[in-house]
Amino acid sequence: MSDLSLLEEGRWLNDRLIGFVFDYFTHNQFKQISDDVVFISPDVTQFLKLGQGIEIGIFLEPLNLPSQKLIFFAVNDNDSKLSAGGSHWSLLMYNRQTNCFHHYDSFSCCNTSAARSLARNVEPFLTAKQSPSFVEDRCPQQQNSYDCGVYVICVTEELCKNFLGNTETSLIDKISAEDIRRKRKTLKELILDLGQKKT
Repeated sequence: MSDLSLLEEGRWLNDRLIGFVFDYFTHNQFKQISDDVVFISPDVTQFLKLGQGIEIGIFLEPLNLPSQKLIFFAVNDNDSKLSAGGSHWSLLMYNRQTNCFHHYDSFSCCNTSAARSLARNVEPFLTAKQSPSFVEDRCPQQQNSYDCGVYVICVTEELCKNFLGNTETSLIDKISAEDIRRKRKTLKELILDLGQKKT
């Protein structure tokens, strides 16, 4: 219930909520593309960002990254291996077709350093023929200090819809501040509904 309360307006989403949504994308909403698309949980992403060499490989090997067309990471700016924290989420996506890391940050380029560190650590495990490029992509910008996690979810969802429909729609045109407010409500309803079905 404490995690659920974070979906109220004005609260900052934690890794468990974003991880839950990524899991829901994998097994429910985008199940039909789960052979081509992988959503890396925020806790694993944090380890990949701060880890080194062989220890990263242990986490990535089961994910079979060389066969994935899109790879999504929820990036946090926390730089500590020992404690939870951080103050901002952004989205990093690797597109195998273009061999490019795309960074989507709803607060200008606040998380660029963290995203680049993550990309550098993951690169050796992609088995790409050339070193991937890194691009700061345009995306909707938050108007407050707490909606970054919801933007990560909404941008991920829109990119998956584009992949499914083989289209390229503008994220700025598709995601508004009102969509972000609605997403908080629909996620809360989804979690409560799934909880009732389980009981």
